Amino acid sequence: MKSQTGRIVVGYDGSDHSSAALIWAANEAKRRGRGLTVLHVVDYVGMIPSPMGPFGWPEKEDEFVVRIARSGAEQARDVAELTDVTPVTRVARVPATLIEFSTDADLLVVGTRGHGELAGAVLGSVAFAVSAHAHCPVVVVRGEPVRPGPDRPVMVGVDGSASSHEAARYGADIAADAGAALVIVSCYRTLASEAWAEAYVNLEAEGGPNYESLAREAGRTAAAAGAQIARQAYPNLDISEQVVEGRPAQALAQAAGSAGLLVVGSRGHGGFAGLMLGSVSHALIHSAPCPVTIVHSPKGTEQVRAEPLSERSAPVDIIRTPIA
Repeated sequence: MKSQTGRIVVGYDGSDHSSAALIWAANEAKRRGRGLTVLHVVDYVGMIPSPMGPFGWPEKEDEFVVRIARSGAEQARDVAELTDVTPVTRVARVPATLIEFSTDADLLVVGTRGHGELAGAVLGSVAFAVSAHAHCPVVVVRGEPVRPGPDRPVMVGVDGSASSHEAARYGADIAADAGAALVIVSCYRTLASEAWAEAYVNLEAEGGPNYESLAREAGRTAAAAGAQIARQAYPNLDISEQVVEGRPAQALAQAAGSAGLLVVGSRGHGGFAGLMLGSVSHALIHSAPCPVTIVHSPKGTEQVRAEPLSERSAPVDIIRTPIA
C-alpha cells in the first residue's frame, strides 16, 4: 500500500451516501491543502464461486473494478478543483482495508450507507470497527455534506475524559480554521435509582443531597474543562458551553441541529460511558443531523482540571429536556 501520509482518504462505492462523503472529503482536502485518496473496496466474500459464477462479478473484471474509484476521483476533481486525487481499488474486507489506509492518513471519511460490496457500511460492523480502530480521526457524513462555518458551529461532546479532551482540541482546531463558533456540550442524567434515593433521604432528613444538582454540576465541570482546553489554544475563538439534560446520544443529536460538525471522543466515562464504542456511538452515527467526527486520544493523554466554576465569568447554558 502506498503511504497515505498527510492525505484524506474517503471510502467510495458510487452510492448517493458515499457521494455525499466524497463531496465532503474533497472540499475538506481543498481547505486543508491535502491530497485525496478515493478508495473503493470490493469485499472478496461476495466473489465466492456459486453455480451461477462469482456473485456480483462481471466478465470484464478489471474494467469494472477500477471504474468506480476513477469515477469518484473525477467527481472530486470537478467539485473542489483538486489536482492531487488518487483512485484506489482493493479486493479485500472493507473494515480491515479502511483501517489499514487510516494508518498514515490525516482523516478517514465514510458515508452512512452504500450499495454493492459496501452495502451497510457504517451502519453495522464496518462502522463499529472503523470507529473503534482507525488510526486517525474518522468523519461519518450523514445526509447533506454540510460543513462548519460562520453560520454553522462546531459542536463537541465532552464528559471530562481524556478522549473528550482530545475531541475539544480537535474541534477547536477545526472551528478556528473554518471561522466557526465552538460549542462545548456536556450531558447529565439523574438515574432512576438516584432519584429514589434522593426522595428517601429527603424524607428522612430535610436538606439531604440533591442528585440532580450533583449530576448537573458534574456536567458543568466537564463542559468547563473542554472549553478551557479550547481557550488555551485559541483565546479569541467564539466559545460557548451547554449542559444538556437527557440521554447522551439523544441530547447531542438534538443539540447539533444547526451544527456543521459534531465531534466526539472514541472513549468516555460517566454520562458518555463507552462513547463511540457502544450504544452511544451507534446512536449518533444513525441519528446525528450533521457529519460526525470520531477522535482517538493518544496514549498518555492527561486530563485537564477545570478552574473553579465560581471563578469563571463565561455563561453556561443549562438545557433541560424530558427524560425518556
